[in-house]
Amino acid sequence: MKKETSPKVQKESAVSAAKEQTEKERDSSIGERAETKQASGKRIFGVRVSTLLLICYIAAFMGWCVENLFRLISIGVLDSRHQLFPFLAAYGFGIFVLYFVFGTPTEMRIFKKRILPENTKRNHTLRVVIYCSVVFVLILFGEMSVGLLFEKLFGVKAWNYLNIPLHITRYTSIPTTIGFTTGITLLMHFVFRPAIAWLEKLPQKVAFWLALVLGIMIAADYLVMMIYGGVVGHFPEYWSIRFGR
Repeated sequence: MKKETSPKVQKESAVSAAKEQTEKERDSSIGERAETKQASGKRIFGVRVSTLLLICYIAAFMGWCVENLFRLISIGVLDSRHQLFPFLAAYGFGIFVLYFVFGTPTEMRIFKKRILPENTKRNHTLRVVIYCSVVFVLILFGEMSVGLLFEKLFGVKAWNYLNIPLHITRYTSIPTTIGFTTGITLLMHFVFRPAIAWLEKLPQKVAFWLALVLGIMIAADYLVMMIYGGVVGHFPEYWSIRFGR
């Protein structure tokens, strides 16, 4: 004969089952949040750190290409640009600082505080103009400061703009600064976000290891250049190709 369960026991059993189900759902939710956080990685202003680093490495490679293109056109020379690997760390570092402090031209912020936050056509235009002006000033004084610092510390004259009109010292000029400003602003306006979206599709582990390995390579290469310059008095020239006379 089947033993009947009292209403009180049934109620307690139902409460216990509901409590157990709630705890399972809570644990599952916590686990999902932890997995999502682990998968997405740490972020800076909404961008995964490993993704941002990869963007900086791409900028460092593009800087190497731009400098060689400029030298090829102006003096017919391709060379290593004092690096073993085709990355110029200054360009990557510049993009990192630019995004960290000012964002992109359309958002134009100072750290977390957005400039002209109201979304109007006038404010949009003004933000881009302010962004361009900031980039121009940073490049103008950044190039000059780094060049003079290298000359002071190592006695190395790393580059020369004396043959360019409107140069300011040998390390910067108005035409080159305008060129760099235009290129960087266009890249940050049209390319930065799509590139971020594409790189964010990489699995977190893949992005992490790529960022780590490339970061170690670029940092070691730059450190060797600095030590070599301090000891020998000039930066290393790994290879150079001259076209024409």
